Amino acid sequence: FSITTGINPCSLTLQDSVEFYLFMDLRAELKWISYQMTSKRWVLATEEYNRRLVLKKGEPVVKKNYQALLRALGDIEPKLMNKIIKNDY
Repeated sequence: FSITTGINPCSLTLQDSVEFYLFMDLRAELKWISYQMTSKRWVLATEEYNRRLVLKKGEPVVKKNYQALLRALGDIEPKLMNKIIKNDY
């Protein structure tokens, strides 16, 4: 995959709890909501995520592709909505 596309497969997913909790913190702080995210906002979100990921983990780190954040947001939003609907906090 990486030979053909030039993309590191690890850049397409959140790999550990540090990456996940950083994503969740930024999602809340910067109010990432899937229906409000434009192409420009995804670029800015990915740049900010990668900047803070380097601060948390240090170098070297596999910087994330915007698709990792897009997928994570798409995965987490339905789970959060279900918890809210069921009053399962």
